[in-house]
Amino acid sequence: MGILIASLSFDASAGKKVTINVIPETAKIYVDGQLVGNGSYKVEFKRDIDFFVIKVEDEGYITRTFRLLKSNPKSTVLYQLPADEAFEASAGADEGMDLANRWFDVTCRKDMSEDIIWKRLMNVATNYFDNIEVRDKTAGWIKSSWRLTKFRFQTVRTRMEVRLNFTDENALSYRVRISVQIKDNECRGRGDNCYKNYDRVLRTFEPLIQELQTSVGSGE
Repeated sequence: MGILIASLSFDASAGKKVTINVIPETAKIYVDGQLVGNGSYKVEFKRDIDFFVIKVEDEGYITRTFRLLKSNPKSTVLYQLPADEAFEASAGADEGMDLANRWFDVTCRKDMSEDIIWKRLMNVATNYFDNIEVRDKTAGWIKSSWRLTKFRFQTVRTRMEVRLNFTDENALSYRVRISVQIKDNECRGRGDNCYKNYDRVLRTFEPLIQELQTSVGSGE
């Protein structure tokens, strides 16, 4: 969790002001859901306001939300956002990796038998995932279990699903999806309630996509 290094200042009267400073200076500051500035902002407590809900965020950092209380004796709050390790360890559309939670096609080489293709698909799956929940050769379906990657503030889980793509073409084709979800480690919800889809793929899994194309793909 980020470190609150000093805080808010007030006496008993209305109209007290508190300056919010954030590191990094590019971070967006939201007060009660409204974007008010970047890096620094001064709030004023009216007589009927006891607290503000402050959210601070920036790309590459963990978003944090906290209450700024009128009763706090300080006049300045400095909030330092922790680095987003999951962001640093992953790639998204800006880095040419727009494949998270999306199906993409792998057209197989025509000179390979169905048995060899299946074995190579299974080999790729087991290279990256300890457990395979579904391996149905007849249906052409592979589904791995979730693989967890834990960071200090977040946990990312990744799994792969492969399904036979029924087309009219002569070449065998499969559809592949790399599902990626993320949760805040402070979330205390049960089951899957804390996870939400993540639009980035951990760099650990980038070679997986290349291996699919080189081991069974036609390159077309």
